[in-house]
Amino acid sequence: MTGFAARIRRATMVEHREAENRTFISRLMAGKVPLAGFAALTAQYLVIYTELEAAAAVMRDNEAAAPFADPALSRVPSLESDLANLYGPDWRSTVPTLASTQRYAERLRSFCHTSPGHFVAHHYVRYLGDLSGGQLIGRTLSEKYGLDRSATSFYRFDQIPDPRAYKTAYRAKLDTLALPEPELTAAVAEAQLAFTLNGAIFQELGTAHPHDLAPAA
Repeated sequence: MTGFAARIRRATMVEHREAENRTFISRLMAGKVPLAGFAALTAQYLVIYTELEAAAAVMRDNEAAAPFADPALSRVPSLESDLANLYGPDWRSTVPTLASTQRYAERLRSFCHTSPGHFVAHHYVRYLGDLSGGQLIGRTLSEKYGLDRSATSFYRFDQIPDPRAYKTAYRAKLDTLALPEPELTAAVAEAQLAFTLNGAIFQELGTAHPHDLAPAA
């Protein structure tokens, strides 16, 4: 990779690695977090993607950001379906929203509707990450927790048949992102912040679900 795609990737490598290695995520992927912890994580994602996809609807009218605001990436319907499966039909009055999630959502609301650089930064962190490891994560969680596919649809992109080719095209769009240098610099910093905001959610979830599941008898 060259250009801005390589630049933003290099700048966020440390934050990305730290987010992946958070204790909560490691425990979740090992099947050690109670199912309520997985359900709570799914609920936090709905809050985040609702804000980000609302911003995407606005950014489709922005020349620089419009190429990224692809409806095929939309995660909200899948998350709503997953939550209905995990919490039941009354999930909208049941799902918890963490303080860290509220801070993340407020950041998206405050900047991503008006700043194409901020929007692209958060879009890159969320969706490229989802496309890179989402299907494997979904399969792993389904196996570890005995979940039906209807509880992990968030991790599947049915409208994107070739994620690898899509990611290649996405990086090419990053390299042609038509923003002035100060805005590109701000976008890199915002992507770093996005990982920090995401990590805070993992930390809060780990505090709420501190104990590993007991081994099966």
